[in-house]
Amino acid sequence: MDKIDCISTFISVVESGNFSKAAKNLGISRNQVAKRICYLEDLFKTSLFIRDTRHMNVTIAGKKFYQHCKIIMSEFEWAKNEFFYDQNYPEGRLTINAPLSYSQECLTNLISNFLQQYPSIKIDLMLTDRFVNLNEENFDLNLRISEDFDEVEHLKLSTHQRCFYATPRYFEQFGIPKTIEDLKEHNILFYTQPNLSTKITLQKNDQNFTIYSTPKLTCNNGEFLLECCKKNQGIVFLPDFIVQQDVDAGNIVKCLEDYQSNPLIFFAVTA
Repeated sequence: MDKIDCISTFISVVESGNFSKAAKNLGISRNQVAKRICYLEDLFKTSLFIRDTRHMNVTIAGKKFYQHCKIIMSEFEWAKNEFFYDQNYPEGRLTINAPLSYSQECLTNLISNFLQQYPSIKIDLMLTDRFVNLNEENFDLNLRISEDFDEVEHLKLSTHQRCFYATPRYFEQFGIPKTIEDLKEHNILFYTQPNLSTKITLQKNDQNFTIYSTPKLTCNNGEFLLECCKKNQGIVFLPDFIVQQDVDAGNIVKCLEDYQSNPLIFFAVTA
């Protein structure tokens, strides 16, 4: 039986004078009130009330217990209110690691909305595409974008697709590739990091196609690759969040649209 409910019921019986009024005040049956008082009396091996046909008087032990109960309930309400306040108005400092390659606009909106919702929280943000160990480097939150995603351990924030892009001028000069094999005749600009393969896996008509390319340029920064692409240096393989503005402006166009890449998941990892 819940002890807080029993204590609250005991206080109500003392202050209202009998079980019936206490039951009405608490919105429970008289039988429930009686059971809770009996539970307390069994717990403490003493009588809390002296009962007769007309009156219900609090015993000496009951009076002492009543004083303690008022303090207990006051502390409980204080703790509950403090807990709810912390849930609704958290404060403190949050250290976040996020990928440098993720769209600054998307990340800025995410951080800005968070700060607006939780104005008492201060953020320390470090941008790097290197995967960090939260425990070793003392980050509270790690925002990552990767094909590798664990639905149990990670919190998904968004999903993105990667495609091939180049400028209209590049395609005019070198032609538009129609198949994966055609890419061998083009300059490929590829995002990579140390110890990562330059292999690209795509799907078409339920078949997998793997490209083991020797890119003309590799870099661990998508924005740099995009700028090189816009200078007509080749075909870049990048996610939508990096290229969308330039696609909308007509600066670059997509090719090999009937091939699908494995989705990139933007997700959060907590310590």
